[in-house]
Amino acid sequence: MNELNKLYEAMLLSWGSLIKEEGKIVFAIDGQEYPLKIDNMNLHLPLSEVLDGNVMEKVFFHPACENITSKETEVFKIIRRITAMRLLDVFRRIPVVLFTVASGTPKKGWNQKTLDLLEPLKAAKQTVRGEVNKLFARMHIELEENGLDNRFIHFKITKGGVSKVTGQRIYYKTKPSFPFYTEIVRRLSRSEGQADNQTVELNNHTVSRAALKLAAHLFQVILPAVLSPDDYERESTDPVAARLVSYLEAYGEIADQMNKIQNTFRAEFDKAGLYTIDLNWLERLEELPDIHRQVPVMDYNSHNTRDDAHAHQQSNSNMGNLLSLTSQPNNNQQQQQYNQNGQQMQQQGNMLGDFDVTAPMMVNGDRWVKYEIDYANNRVLHHAIAVNNNPVIYMCSKKGNLLQRQEQSMANMMAQGMMGGMGMMGNMNLQGATQLANGMILLPSGQVINPAMMGMMQQPSMPSAAPSVYVDQSGGLNDGQGWG
Repeated sequence: MNELNKLYEAMLLSWGSLIKEEGKIVFAIDGQEYPLKIDNMNLHLPLSEVLDGNVMEKVFFHPACENITSKETEVFKIIRRITAMRLLDVFRRIPVVLFTVASGTPKKGWNQKTLDLLEPLKAAKQTVRGEVNKLFARMHIELEENGLDNRFIHFKITKGGVSKVTGQRIYYKTKPSFPFYTEIVRRLSRSEGQADNQTVELNNHTVSRAALKLAAHLFQVILPAVLSPDDYERESTDPVAARLVSYLEAYGEIADQMNKIQNTFRAEFDKAGLYTIDLNWLERLEELPDIHRQVPVMDYNSHNTRDDAHAHQQSNSNMGNLLSLTSQPNNNQQQQQYNQNGQQMQQQGNMLGDFDVTAPMMVNGDRWVKYEIDYANNRVLHHAIAVNNNPVIYMCSKKGNLLQRQEQSMANMMAQGMMGGMGMMGNMNLQGATQLANGMILLPSGQVINPAMMGMMQQPSMPSAAPSVYVDQSGGLNDGQGWG
């Protein structure tokens, strides 16, 4: 197992996932195991022995290959869900132990801060404790289908900016927020002056004011971050896996706070069988710029394929549905583009065998020409002409999901051809190269070469069980006009 997969495995295990046969990933909670799925395909760890075998109907976990220009990918959405569920599951278990601690005899080593922390819990009536448990059971990780916001935690990710600390360019930054706690505080403020036994409605749920006060106290004790979320914003200043790194560092801050409250009463939590969340892998995130290429770019990891405007919400009450994500490719929509004469043309979606050959959403100005199927690599290649007349190839997966856009300058191609033919090819990395149906050669670097201009013999196709093209993480696949 390479170093990247070791890091991925440590992440997944710490989030409550298990790695099964052939690297299949399942999420375990409350004694149940739920496979992680995208488009009804199981998610797998990208182990070399699995990639070298039958990869049909498999999706691989490789979030570090995400292109800097992409919106959130399907794999990243899965990461959001399982990390939030892990945090929520641990949070719900902590109050039960704290109530037990508060009911016992104070230890001599406890300072005044610890005693003050436990006093409201010790004084709480059993009925109020029951109300709090029911209240916390209503928390979820996504918005309700009816629009209610019962989310325990939400990580807001924003793109761009300049670091106030280092002055460096920020690629992504992530800040936690706590919608359910915020609503508790709002309801307490609006009911100020009322007796503790008065009931208050919170998101269609009736609860006593005493229970709301106790719930707010527990949040502040377990997660001090609720009092100042801005202090826990984390930035990523390296373009490699920038969204992932900023998100996981913010996640780590929240998990660490829940670990600290457990360590304060370690013996009691050990008796209850509740242990800290492993965060040892966090320090290895700084290795990603060096190891992220140990696995080639994978579908559902490098670019988003889901049309967020048409995405359907998952039911929070069904864990299986929550952890099974269905993408809705942008290219399933009717594509409208214009040819050079200004005449409107429409590229309708259609299927050819098992290949979806619908034209993808293209950069403004690109004009679709034709498609071809790369059977050796299970890819659909859409050829287009850019506004500057450079040839462009849009590489899509078998199911029609956009993987990358590659623009090749004709001037560069001709210059390369004049610089040495066979001799120059000897200096190029041809390992993993693929011959396209039109005779062009696609190098592992993403560069497209015309053999005719190079004065060389065409190379035979080189089938691969997985994509062998690396996508430049600096955003080199986007010409600055956006993805439409």
